[in-house]
Amino acid sequence: MPKVNPKFEKFVNMSKEEIEEYLKDFKPYFESKRHKYFVNINGIMFPIVQVVALVCGLSPLEISSGQAYSLVKRKGFEIIERGKEEE
Repeated sequence: MPKVNPKFEKFVNMSKEEIEEYLKDFKPYFESKRHKYFVNINGIMFPIVQVVALVCGLSPLEISSGQAYSLVKRKGFEIIERGKEEE
């Protein structure tokens, strides 16, 4: 098993259901239209970087979209690309 970056351990050690429960009281924030990938959590679209940042207690600036994509995908979340929601 690959070594996990310590800053992502909390996310890696939580189940998909625990992540959904943890985020139930959070709302997504959008700085701009720069976000490309989203995940639907509890019926709300969150940028994938924000999901990892909130769970790990990090600034979104500490996480690349590639890192977030990989972490979120491994948890079994469906990742939605901006503009492809209805395809």
